[in-house]
Amino acid sequence: MLLRPVLAVLLLAGCPGDDDALPQCDVLDASNVVIVTTDYSNAMHDVSDGSSVPLIGAPQGGHIMLVGARIRTATACQLTATAALRDPATQRVIGLEERPLLLEMRDDGLAVPRQGLDAMPNVAVCPSAASTTAVYGHTYKLELTLTRDGSPVVTTSAMVTPSCDGDAYCMQDCGGASP
Repeated sequence: MLLRPVLAVLLLAGCPGDDDALPQCDVLDASNVVIVTTDYSNAMHDVSDGSSVPLIGAPQGGHIMLVGARIRTATACQLTATAALRDPATQRVIGLEERPLLLEMRDDGLAVPRQGLDAMPNVAVCPSAASTTAVYGHTYKLELTLTRDGSPVVTTSAMVTPSCDGDAYCMQDCGGASP
């Protein structure tokens, strides 16, 4: 009988709790939020109008964009990020995801997304029945909204071109012809 309480204490001690969660961000400058994406080698890239955004093979199949933001904040923290890829011709959303954006501090005072699929929205964009054209190689609107405790912090967007970087499977999966 003594083993049950001891086992319960040991199990609870090994479980992550709310103490492991990152605090909500106190954004110091919402005017300088920069959209970032991560490529297949975990390299982070700033996104602006005209940027090429890499499509990454997703573990569950299809291709995704990893979308986050670089912001000025005081500490490592988290926001809620909603990222969408929208067809500018039809205004239809091609891919959409909301999840916690887990940010870590850099020496320059900016917070950037941690590496990994769980640290920023994984926007599933292909294959897509919502698109009227091939996803890769065509221009789409990438939208990002950051919220804190349900209140909007900033919304930003950029016209981008999803890229397969010569990957024939990606090109086929995302609506184009093989090279």
